[in-house]
Amino acid sequence: MEYETDDSNKSLADRLRESPRTVSALIIILIVAAAIYAFSGSTPEEAAAPSTTEAAVTSDVPSASPAAEGTVAQEAAPTPAAVTKEEIAATVEALPEARKTETAYIEVAQRGDGITHLARRATARYLGENTVDFTVTNEHRIYIEDYIKDHMQRTPTRIGAEKEISFDLIKDAIESAKTLNEKQLKNLSKYTYALK
Repeated sequence: MEYETDDSNKSLADRLRESPRTVSALIIILIVAAAIYAFSGSTPEEAAAPSTTEAAVTSDVPSASPAAEGTVAQEAAPTPAAVTKEEIAATVEALPEARKTETAYIEVAQRGDGITHLARRATARYLGENTVDFTVTNEHRIYIEDYIKDHMQRTPTRIGAEKEISFDLIKDAIESAKTLNEKQLKNLSKYTYALK
């Protein structure tokens, strides 16, 4: 049986070359650490981006500065800004063409569209063409499109698929959106970045 030689005068690089298991273990540890870093929380730049977009979408609403870590901040919720008919009309002009029947919009799915996207388009078209008896905010629009999505038939949406969104369903969603309270509107404000 041979005795092991004294490894004290070997460099770290020599030791790593002779032990592939050690190298493999180090590589796995580095990959796991990188994955944890990449998928943990948002960086300050990422956290600032949604509030900038939200401030742009809600127009005159000032964006609240994020609270420092470890402190509990209770700030007053910003009042949701009303969306004008002109803003909605500008959004409608950028949308793909839809067919309009006597009772519904027929939206055609584009690449990347789901039921929510189609509901968002139908909502924008309806609000652009009709007046409602309350001030519609972006938070109301989010609620309306979600209501429509939840009340539509769940079928896969493929490119070119046509989905009929009835005016009655949109009216029901608008009536339901009228009943939202300030707490519910504040909760919906975090989703308004999706409106373009």
